[in-house]
Amino acid sequence: MSMLVAVFLGCLLLGVGKPAQAAESQIDRYVRAEMELNSIPGLSLVIVEGGTVSYVQAYGVRSTASGQRMRVDTPVELASLSKAFTALAILRLEREELIERDYPVTHYFSVLDGAGWAHVKIRHLLQHRSGLRRRHDFQIPCCGLPGEHDLSLVAERLAQTDLESPSGEAFSYANSNYSLLAAVVEQVSGLSFPEYMREKIFVPLGMHRTSLDEAQARSWGRADPHEWQWGRVLVSPSRFFGWYGASLVKSSAADMGVYLTSLLHPESTDAEAPLLGPRWWEWLQEPYDLGWSVETQATGWEGGLVLQHTGDIWGGNTAALLVPRSRTAVAVLANLGVDRTNHIARAILLSLNGSALPQPQRMSSAEIPDVWARTFVALAAILLLSIVAYGLRVLRQVRHGVRTRQLTGWRIARTAVLVSLAVALIYAASAGSGPPFVAFPSTVKVALPLLVVSVAGLLFFAAALGLVPNRRVVR
Repeated sequence: MSMLVAVFLGCLLLGVGKPAQAAESQIDRYVRAEMELNSIPGLSLVIVEGGTVSYVQAYGVRSTASGQRMRVDTPVELASLSKAFTALAILRLEREELIERDYPVTHYFSVLDGAGWAHVKIRHLLQHRSGLRRRHDFQIPCCGLPGEHDLSLVAERLAQTDLESPSGEAFSYANSNYSLLAAVVEQVSGLSFPEYMREKIFVPLGMHRTSLDEAQARSWGRADPHEWQWGRVLVSPSRFFGWYGASLVKSSAADMGVYLTSLLHPESTDAEAPLLGPRWWEWLQEPYDLGWSVETQATGWEGGLVLQHTGDIWGGNTAALLVPRSRTAVAVLANLGVDRTNHIARAILLSLNGSALPQPQRMSSAEIPDVWARTFVALAAILLLSIVAYGLRVLRQVRHGVRTRQLTGWRIARTAVLVSLAVALIYAASAGSGPPFVAFPSTVKVALPLLVVSVAGLLFFAAALGLVPNRRVVR
């Protein structure tokens, strides 16, 4: 492994194996144009060709607040790219005969005693075929709430869920699968999950700027997450970056180069590193396995096999693509929550095969939460102003006898229905089964309550209005 790291560092210092100057300039122009169009503060990328790092570069700033430059060794939140590292931990424990992928999960957690869990295996969690769904993700600790990183609570919380399909059948992506795998790692190894990942995965691979520890990543100059806030890109105040096992790994473009190279040359890894075995990608199952989306009939790639994954949080966006049979890979890390890194990575990877880089594109405004937040605020303002204006008019009419109170049976019933709808709306918004409030983007956390209050206010107003009808329509 030390030889692999030495070669990689040599490439960084001497520029060995970089793409041709013209191709390098085209990639730089394309990336910078994408960043400008989509207001991305900082981005880093690494390219692997023939199993060797050929290019690594950083652009922009790691924080708009400090103005400090993004570097190739700047850690960035990987989000869901973290899942593949969790899969490596499972493989290492399996190699040490501490885990068996075909064992039921109940072998490790007896609390999962529901009938649906009896046939769920470790393999099913790795492939998102356990029967868990995205709605189960927020039943486990998360989002800045007490115990958010306590993996001992994961199995206990999931034991109360109803799996939606028989194990091993339907694929359904759910972060809770990989959070449960992290709990298995912690249970079997006797180490905390962050400790195990550092000591048994990151360090043996030579990833020295990769960690699950937030304080450690900050000491290395971690890139600040950014999001759109009222029409501007600012450092994100969000407290939600995910779950152990499913996300929360912070890594740099330089470290991702070491990692991708080790995946494409598993035989070169140190004896202490997780050994995938030669051509490990040949036995992956579609559509998902070992932390990767698996596509076996992709056009434009050698052998048709492509492994890919994206990572999405409100404050960042990442992507990695591998074409194992040509030993080629690209990873792109950005510190703004816009869905562009996968497009950029795919375009660069195709360009290595001779395809022209596409025209840079702006992300659809409909995909930016802040646009919806501003729309919600505008609608809420219109509703609230309308309620106030019309309410004042109704009060004047009541004082002048134009409207009069009528408590007939059907009016009281209609009022009860409208009030019930308003209360149900408020309850669903505050205590529903969806993401906790703290998990929303910062501007949505302001806009959504305003919209709920305005709609509920309209229902309450309509309920009250029905009890004081205009005298001309009184029956």
